[in-house]
Amino acid sequence: MLTEAGRFLRRIALPLVATALVVVGLGLLVTRALDGVWPVSGEDDLVRTLEDHRSDLWDAVTRVLSVASSAPAVIGVTLVASAVAYAVYRSWRAPLFLLGTVLAQTAVFGLTHAFVDRERPDVERLDDVPGDGAYFSGHTGAALALYGGIAVLLSHRLQGRVRVWVWRVLCLLVPLAVGLSRVYRGDSHLSDVLAAFVSAAAVLAIMNAAMLSPRAVWGGAGGHLRHNGENGHVPRAALVVNPIKLDSADDRARIDRIMAEAGWAPPLWLETTVEDPGGGATRAALAEGVDLVVVAGGDGTVRECAGALAGTGVPLAVVPSGTGNLLARNLGLPIDLTDAVHVAVHGHDRHIDLGGIEPDEPDGERRYFTAMAGIGLDAAMVADAPDALKKKVGWPAYAVSAGRHLRDARMRVTLRIDDGEPIKRRARMVLVGNVGALQAGMQLLPGAEPDDGLLDVVVFAPYGMTGWAHATVRVIGRRRRDVPEVPPRQRRWRPIEHFTGRSVEVTTARPEPRELDGDPIGPGTRLAVRVRPGALVVRVPEGRVAVRPEARAEPFPVAEDVVEIVAPDRPEGGADGVSDARHDRQKT
Repeated sequence: MLTEAGRFLRRIALPLVATALVVVGLGLLVTRALDGVWPVSGEDDLVRTLEDHRSDLWDAVTRVLSVASSAPAVIGVTLVASAVAYAVYRSWRAPLFLLGTVLAQTAVFGLTHAFVDRERPDVERLDDVPGDGAYFSGHTGAALALYGGIAVLLSHRLQGRVRVWVWRVLCLLVPLAVGLSRVYRGDSHLSDVLAAFVSAAAVLAIMNAAMLSPRAVWGGAGGHLRHNGENGHVPRAALVVNPIKLDSADDRARIDRIMAEAGWAPPLWLETTVEDPGGGATRAALAEGVDLVVVAGGDGTVRECAGALAGTGVPLAVVPSGTGNLLARNLGLPIDLTDAVHVAVHGHDRHIDLGGIEPDEPDGERRYFTAMAGIGLDAAMVADAPDALKKKVGWPAYAVSAGRHLRDARMRVTLRIDDGEPIKRRARMVLVGNVGALQAGMQLLPGAEPDDGLLDVVVFAPYGMTGWAHATVRVIGRRRRDVPEVPPRQRRWRPIEHFTGRSVEVTTARPEPRELDGDPIGPGTRLAVRVRPGALVVRVPEGRVAVRPEARAEPFPVAEDVVEIVAPDRPEGGADGVSDARHDRQKT
């Protein structure tokens, strides 16, 4: 978790320094390397032409624009607009965004003046200003920072064509008019105005990304900076927390503060235990009538809470605090605590599917997963990963555990998709996924989407070191929808095969390790999964696009250039309609 100082440094200070360096570099380029070179050499001619065509009317108009963008006017308008913003939004974020944008632009302006010294145009100036300090136009930069900031805040309240015209006037026409007025009055060159646009636009983007934009997840276009409940209802959230993952009093105080600033009631805090990993706490929260359940924990805690929320319509928000955080990564949720809580209170709802595991016993309880379920190597890997190493290095600890099981015997697997004909394989592992990406963006299940009403299955069966090498390269290098076509007769001999369906049943010849969302659930000979479409509502940042089932091919095989050894006792005939004729071992 980042500290407040670290967050300020990463989000605001460093980007502003980078902006200042870019603007300074442009200034040195204009005043030194390009001095006397066209088009810079023609800027004075442009100003002289405007001087020759001055009139009383345009002198008066440009004077008004210059006064409106002067330091006293900018300070006054900023203070008034900030007060109005606070009154409208009832949150300090709106006025702080506006004040911060103007102050940041002033800081960049001052830093630039310390390194770049440029004479003003050699014409009669209409304003009483010094002859130096032309680069860059402070009036233009201040106008874009101030009025552009007001436009950003207004865009959260306005819709349609009105919103478009507000953007055009405040972010483009007003600053452009101010910039041209500075050139007309002989105070700036055209390049000084353009540099001011670059600087102020960058500052606006930085402050918006740090405080208001969907990427920083404090609301989005058309949203509100403060949550407004219906009919005066004050929303309340429950925090289901794994105390091992989130035990800092400062973190809890920060969450309480963010909730209060957003207009939410004090949250209900519930902790998980060994006996109740989250499901019971979530049901207790539902009994209290909360509007949102926020889970702070790993994939296992998220899974338990998701199962309790399935079909209720109450949104789930995630504060990722585990080793894998697979659901959060696949949904594009922020990992930082503060950002994640802002998604919870200001984000948008998205319906996603859940995978339901049929119980081993007839009277057993169905369990759900949000990311993946597996049998074989992956389950052995997560079961044997050292806890101490996971705390120190995170998910790479699984690689250490996987190395211990690479030479384990392959499983005899029978796979049945949507009650179809059985597919027999010898595999290292079988994964059934609701999402496709692992850590570091590796696409193990390319094309998998959490809201397409389908389960994605991968049968992983590399043979020998060459097979492992080929499979690893393909998994690491694959990106979403990178699915090469393979002739049907070649599909079953490949060490990685993919299928899709709404129900999947995996049976093995002997008990094998099994896992749900990275948590071992004990060995067994059966893993039966059925999708539950749209069962869970998840709070996400704006802009997450759902992929519908019709956009995908079903099934979609994935090729590898390694040929598997076929067991002599494999029966003939398969669900994919390919003959099971034996193949000799081939060198790779």
